[in-house]
Amino acid sequence: MEHKEVKELLKKYLAGTCSPEEKRRIESWYADQSEKRDEKIFQYDREKIKEELWVDIVKNKSAGKRKIRLRQATIAAAAVVLLGLFLYIFKEPILHPQHNVVQAENSPVLPGGNKAILTTGGKQYVLSDMADGVVEQGDHFRVVKQEDGVVSFDVIEQSGSAVPVLNTIETPKGGIYRVTLPDGSKVWLNNASSISFPSSFEAHQRVVHIRGEVYFEVAHDGSRPFKVLTPQQEIEVLGTKFNINAYEEEPFVRTTLIQGSVKVKGQSSTQILKPGYEMISAKDGQDKIARADMSSVMAWKEGIFRFERVRLDVLMRQLARWYDIDLVYQGALPKDEFVGQIRRSEHIDKVLEVLQDGNVDIVLEGRKLIVGQKK
Repeated sequence: MEHKEVKELLKKYLAGTCSPEEKRRIESWYADQSEKRDEKIFQYDREKIKEELWVDIVKNKSAGKRKIRLRQATIAAAAVVLLGLFLYIFKEPILHPQHNVVQAENSPVLPGGNKAILTTGGKQYVLSDMADGVVEQGDHFRVVKQEDGVVSFDVIEQSGSAVPVLNTIETPKGGIYRVTLPDGSKVWLNNASSISFPSSFEAHQRVVHIRGEVYFEVAHDGSRPFKVLTPQQEIEVLGTKFNINAYEEEPFVRTTLIQGSVKVKGQSSTQILKPGYEMISAKDGQDKIARADMSSVMAWKEGIFRFERVRLDVLMRQLARWYDIDLVYQGALPKDEFVGQIRRSEHIDKVLEVLQDGNVDIVLEGRKLIVGQKK
């Protein structure tokens, strides 16, 4: 494509007005640039387009066109960041900007992976250190590590005298894990999350407790409702797929329905969700139902950070949990909203380099990330 056409399509992409065909063309152009490996040309195009986009945004913002100005205000902070983030959607980025501010050489900060701790019957097991096979066996259950990142709980005996054992799977910061529950339901734990459940469920219901972020694919059992308990919500289902984000440090608890039907009891109401919707419960006691951005909700399970007008503080908390780092804020944070996506397997250096293209000042010192606004 000609330079002018690329510029116009990028502007439409940022504004969210691209047709499906235009979106395909601009993303294909970026992929093609990556494959050509011509860094000088790519660097010129990127910097030139970035500069011209920024000029256009500033011009429109001050032109007195109220409708356009409001739209541009929401994308101005994201424009440069989006251009950078695009580089990491494709297989092998060819551009690695140099920033003296990020001191990450020889840094031990790495992406997260399959890590979890099992607590059962008063014993603890670091699952990443265990060989595949039986981890623990009781008089009516068996815990099996099937492969790296997957553990299952099998009921091998059900008698009236057997006392269920409480099990807890907990992922640390920088850890994820998959669990098959005693009823066959499948669970994915995001980083810094946990689920607690008995080694065999009761005859009339199945109850689990969670914290953090957990995705469920619940096995259907019409006689035993499946209940998930969090501090702000109680979710009841028979068999369905849904995601719960219930981190203590976040201001909301969100239950998002992917498939089926769920009844959610929040802080001030009880609602039955339809697929594609979510209940958002604020910790001040208010609930609301909203249409969910499904691709953003499910991004973590697909191994992606996806940002759709995400505030800096929210973005930083996601990074801190995944890379197991501590955040230190200096002064007021910029009001930027970020758009784009990056694979969670990327080294933190690359993520921070992209963020530096915005209005963010970042210093990485060991496992401490110092964040502020550029002066």
